Amino acid sequence: MPTNDNSYIIDAQSGNGFNAETFLKNYWQQKPVVIKHFFDNFVDPIDENDLAGLAQESEVDARIISNVKGSWHVEQGPITDFDKACQGKWTLLVQGVDKYVPDVTPLLDPFSFIPNWRLDDLMVSFATNGAGVGAHIDQYDVFLVQGKGRRRWRVGKPADYKEVFPHPKLRQIEGFDPVIDVVVEPGDVVYVPPGWPHDGATIEDSLTYSVGYRAPDNLQLAESLAMMLDKGAHNYRFTDASRSMQSNRAWVNPSDVAALKQQLIDAINGEDFTLALLEAMSEQGMPEYPLEDEVSLEQISNEFAAGISFVPAPGVRALLCDGKRGLPRALFINGSQFEFGKSDQEWFEVLASGGVLNATCCQDAPSFTFLETLTTLINNGYWEWFEG
Repeated sequence: MPTNDNSYIIDAQSGNGFNAETFLKNYWQQKPVVIKHFFDNFVDPIDENDLAGLAQESEVDARIISNVKGSWHVEQGPITDFDKACQGKWTLLVQGVDKYVPDVTPLLDPFSFIPNWRLDDLMVSFATNGAGVGAHIDQYDVFLVQGKGRRRWRVGKPADYKEVFPHPKLRQIEGFDPVIDVVVEPGDVVYVPPGWPHDGATIEDSLTYSVGYRAPDNLQLAESLAMMLDKGAHNYRFTDASRSMQSNRAWVNPSDVAALKQQLIDAINGEDFTLALLEAMSEQGMPEYPLEDEVSLEQISNEFAAGISFVPAPGVRALLCDGKRGLPRALFINGSQFEFGKSDQEWFEVLASGGVLNATCCQDAPSFTFLETLTTLINNGYWEWFEG
């Protein structure tokens, strides 16, 4: 049944079109929406053959989910026998494609109104006619960009749904009443917030680009705290030098509980945890391809002065802090921190923007600190020479 509630649909080519501020105010983490014609004249930057090639690589997270006469199967990558895995109605899913294929990067640019640290990865899937992965609920935000083909998306409201596991590696729900029931075409986007059940089934062979976001839970945040404390930073012991007499040693004094809590709060509010948190926020699980023959600071300085340009490697996204409100003045990339002075901020802003970097980007010449940072990023495989 087509969606009749217009509050769930935006046409990017009519009226006021798509407005990022309006989207954040009315939809982000609040309700799903179908954005028709979000990409004008959409052209796929990748095809199913490219995906199949990635799925054969051991470092790539890939899987094939198939349904053969009502029976679900999951084949985890690397995929070595496609004929065996691709039976019935099947879907090939490849995670982190943005880390391996630079041509998909422009797909992420229109979503730049969400900060870099929230972006997880770009998953690309190819599904045959009638295929899907079943009704399910994700605990993260996702923009589902329709590539070639057409797909029917159904989205329901959050509720207490019964989970089913038709395969040990497949979590689904029994069903839901949709508030969105729509067929999307190339260039359309479906936004689904966390906790909203959804189900997509192809009407013809299709490609879907899933722009997924991460939202750390308390356990993940506690792991960052534990890692910091394990290094010895702020790992102080409880003290009670001002303890007073109590009549029964079995009683727990509320002030002791409050002091233990305060001990953790002090650690969380400390500068060390701020740095640990920023390092964790910048972690991307990037594949590291360090240069076999490291380049020198002198070489990069000379090439930079000669007009050579540099760009981030596929999937690299930087975080930047300006030294205000308790944050350091530093660049963070994949868990590493690079501090810089106020006079270097313009250069580091250009670096963090992810665009083409060369000597013409700023009026002032780059400093030793900046060129040293660039050299380190190149040697670590995070930045590379621009070949455009």
